[in-house]
Amino acid sequence: MKRKVPVILSMLLAAGITAPALTVEAAPAFNPYKTIQAEAKFGDSGVEVTTEASGAKVVSSIDKGDYFFVKDVNFSEGLSKIAISAKAEGPAVIEVRKGGADGEVLGNIKLSNTNGEYKDFSAAMKNVEGKDTIAFVGAGGSVSIDYWSAVAAQTTEPQPEEPQPENPHPENPQPETPENPTTTLNPYDTVEAESAQDKYFAAPLSKDGVNYLGIKANGYIVFKDVDLSKGISGLMITAKSDRPNTSLELHVDSLDSEAVASLKVASPNEFKTNAVKFTSDITDKHDVYLVAKTGTVNLDSWKLMPGANVNPEPENPDPVTPDPVDPQPETSVVADPYSDFQAEAASAKDLADVATLDDVTYTSIKANGYIAFKDVDLTQGIAGVMINAKSAAPNTKVDVRVDGVDGQSLGTVKIMSMGAFKSTAVKIDSTVSGKHDLYFVVTNGVADIDTLKVLPGKTTPDPVDPDPVTPDPVTPDPVNPDPVVTEGLNVRYQINSWGTGYTVDFFVDNKSGSTTNSWTVKVRKDQVSIDDSWCVNIKEEGDYYVITPLDWNSHIENGKSIQFGIIGTGSIGNTLDVSVQ
Repeated sequence: MKRKVPVILSMLLAAGITAPALTVEAAPAFNPYKTIQAEAKFGDSGVEVTTEASGAKVVSSIDKGDYFFVKDVNFSEGLSKIAISAKAEGPAVIEVRKGGADGEVLGNIKLSNTNGEYKDFSAAMKNVEGKDTIAFVGAGGSVSIDYWSAVAAQTTEPQPEEPQPENPHPENPQPETPENPTTTLNPYDTVEAESAQDKYFAAPLSKDGVNYLGIKANGYIVFKDVDLSKGISGLMITAKSDRPNTSLELHVDSLDSEAVASLKVASPNEFKTNAVKFTSDITDKHDVYLVAKTGTVNLDSWKLMPGANVNPEPENPDPVTPDPVDPQPETSVVADPYSDFQAEAASAKDLADVATLDDVTYTSIKANGYIAFKDVDLTQGIAGVMINAKSAAPNTKVDVRVDGVDGQSLGTVKIMSMGAFKSTAVKIDSTVSGKHDLYFVVTNGVADIDTLKVLPGKTTPDPVDPDPVTPDPVTPDPVNPDPVVTEGLNVRYQINSWGTGYTVDFFVDNKSGSTTNSWTVKVRKDQVSIDDSWCVNIKEEGDYYVITPLDWNSHIENGKSIQFGIIGTGSIGNTLDVSVQ
């Protein structure tokens, strides 16, 4: 059977039909130490090449006895391990064979049920040197493989090939490679991703004139001996992703080190620039690792923002000052709590697991479990918490607590949606401000949380007495004439309904050309039923709810906006009759 392939190939070559295609497929350009797509095969039996929803091509339906193989793989640095990115419907085994589908078994890669996701699996292999055919043979279960790569054989002496970018584990003695990044790489200026000295599960790509690196989940790129003499205060990247909630982590000196920062890559269609701020005392020269998490990160470029304090001169005072400062930024993962932040970015968790469904990555928390976010900056106070979530049972409750799993309870969010992710909120009456640990504790049922957001509150309760004097005569008078709308003030809204309840976010825009120090919004009572609210005062007058600001958000500068919201039960329409004056 093995002789049929070369005979057929020689006939086709003689006929001059498929020579170019054969040259590509059989070329010794296959470098096993780089990421190799599974569909880049030489032959197969019983398998299919299919396209996933993300657009990735994979070799699927690898059942027992099925296989695909790659010819003329150049194991110039030997072989110690093979890793695959694969999806399995249950326990499965892939045999890696040398020479073909019935050749010598080099090792067995064991897989578990991946629940529809592609995950990384690897196994130790017998050593192979020089060019050879490598075959992936199904030995049990059903498997789909996206890509694979090999790890070179262990060696005790430096090899001249070591500085090649495709080697994921180079040693320190590299006289040639470190010189370039030391003299040419400025991390505080834009650094092209493809200039990385090392990469693993990452491949150079180009589209629409943009050259970039596609870094698969758990893959990484490395920049050696980066001069961080100016310190680090933030990371900025230009990237896009193949799915929502993909993130890129920054590690220093080792993949096993704690991530210095994690930045969400939200754009699936076009390259966008995102940044995250943090505080670190890292200086001097270090290796910088950029690691993709959850999905594929298509990284165009990156750069670091210099730190504020880079030269700790006095020895005695320094240990005193950094001690309370360092632990906060290192563990804090929420840059802005007043914007949506991901549940899976929690600093700590218990009885909680990260899962993905329909391209939504969320955290599933069992009863008595929790997720926690350390050192959250609540300088704008807290008037409420909004959670985008669903639950397995109605009336699942999430308790919001500060500074400990048994800490003070600020309020409880009731998750009503059992089908799709919906936003729901709770009003909080608290003067909490400054930096605190936020705990979200599930008291019953199972809560699947996608994102969270803190609603800004009143942080200075000083001017309480004078404010009620002014609004009392001002608010009732202009409320009755419904058609009156102050020139230049505009009100917008966004409805989030889950069938048995809803929240409505309102935005008051000031485009009048001058600052306004008061405003009033009116909503018809037959269109909404307000059970709770945040950041406003509400009273009823006739057929309307009359909504007025608190003392701290009555002032709107020209060109600026303020936000408030309401919570209701029952159903709601798609539009509301709203006026502002």
